[in-house]
Amino acid sequence: MEVELKLLLSPADNDLLLQHPLIAAHARAPVRSQHLSARYFDTPDLHLLRHGAGLRVRKIDGAWIQTMKAGGSVQSGLHRRNEWEGPVDRPWPRLGKLRKLIGDHQQWLDVLAADDLKTRLEPLFVVTVQRHSWDLDVDGNHIELVLDHGHIERHGHQVPVNEIELELKDGDPASLFAFALQLQEQIPMRLSNTNKAERGYMLCRQTGTVPYRAQSLSLAPDATAADARLAILNNCLQHIQRNENAVIEGDDAETLHQMRVGVRRLRSALKLFEACAPCPPALQEDINWLGTELGAARDWDVLLASTLTHIQASPGGRNSVLDLQTLALKTAHAKRREAAQALLSQRYTRLLLTMGLWMQLPAEGMDEPATAFANSTMKRLHKKLLKRAQRMDDGAPETIHRTRIAAKRARYALEFFHSLHSGKALRNYLKTLSATQEELGRHNDLVVADRLLRELGQQHEAAAATVQFARGYLQALQAAQPANLATICADLHALRLP
Repeated sequence: MEVELKLLLSPADNDLLLQHPLIAAHARAPVRSQHLSARYFDTPDLHLLRHGAGLRVRKIDGAWIQTMKAGGSVQSGLHRRNEWEGPVDRPWPRLGKLRKLIGDHQQWLDVLAADDLKTRLEPLFVVTVQRHSWDLDVDGNHIELVLDHGHIERHGHQVPVNEIELELKDGDPASLFAFALQLQEQIPMRLSNTNKAERGYMLCRQTGTVPYRAQSLSLAPDATAADARLAILNNCLQHIQRNENAVIEGDDAETLHQMRVGVRRLRSALKLFEACAPCPPALQEDINWLGTELGAARDWDVLLASTLTHIQASPGGRNSVLDLQTLALKTAHAKRREAAQALLSQRYTRLLLTMGLWMQLPAEGMDEPATAFANSTMKRLHKKLLKRAQRMDDGAPETIHRTRIAAKRARYALEFFHSLHSGKALRNYLKTLSATQEELGRHNDLVVADRLLRELGQQHEAAAATVQFARGYLQALQAAQPANLATICADLHALRLP
């Protein structure tokens, strides 16, 4: 099993790494330099990719080496994959030799047993890099540090490669995060969840930046609370990081929305376990900062795409808000750029590395079954939700907001633990909480819209009259279509925990 961290850095900072005193202090031997060129193989219908495998043949010191990596996962930035590697006598895979290396791993033998796989394989892309590598001893942990500089090429199209790999050869995975944090103090870097093979396949498929939504989480029936914590936190981090590049490089509002949801899920997850494993204050502060950066941009997206459309659709309202929409769009774009810069910042990289390091540390007092922990947690959240719902007041928006937050946290928790429950009660509970969030969310959107419009009015005096009209219209809409708090409260009290 290969265990490694991947970090991106600017080519301009390569010399800083090559001369870094931290490396000199821990290196077992002088740096090794190699020119590497690897061809990646698959079928025209991407059979290996579809089954979570990658196959390459690389020339090293005049010898051909074939490598297959398959399965595994990326958790809090840590890549874990099965790896089988051995020599071949040509620049083309030898599937027979590969099967012998795989041994009794039937899942991967079945992948290689596909009809006519041998004849259908073809080279899809080439990765060419200049590699510098060091063997490090870091507090008793054996780590291989690699700097790769080069490119990935397919049919004349190239994408650059400039990355660090920290591979654990022997020891504690936490040492990878700790060492990366030390490097990051002097060298700007970004944590990467994408390996070279995945980037090469992006060239083949010409995939764009699309939203990545939360994935269903399955906990083993005999899982402990500690097992559940790690699985849930990793699920939330995956939700966040898989939308990262799309927010930086694209302009789809849904990608930013999904990343913000990922941060909200992470914050809710941390609260579930804070009694036994409290999040370090500095890390919690950074997570809150990230939520604020993404939230500011998302609020303007909602104002544009949802809230202001109510005015546009009103009789005589269209012409009066066009200028307002233009101003809001300009601000939304600026906030999106600020969110992207936040993700490119070293504070964000430090957040992810610190989170990964903290998650590797053992959590005490979490040996109870996950089922028991889930049941007691849901009872506590349900009780809090009913208490908040009972206190909702039309004249006090903060009471409605607190109920919405309580419903959201209860829903996220049940989604985290859903594999431990089943039946109609589970579906009804989730359905009611989703409906509550949506209904109270519309109320909250109007409250937020009023705040944003006030900001626009203060920044653009010439638009003050239009802003005032828009605020008045939305306030009238809110008064005419209030959330039915009594019905929501009654529906929540009628719920039965699964």
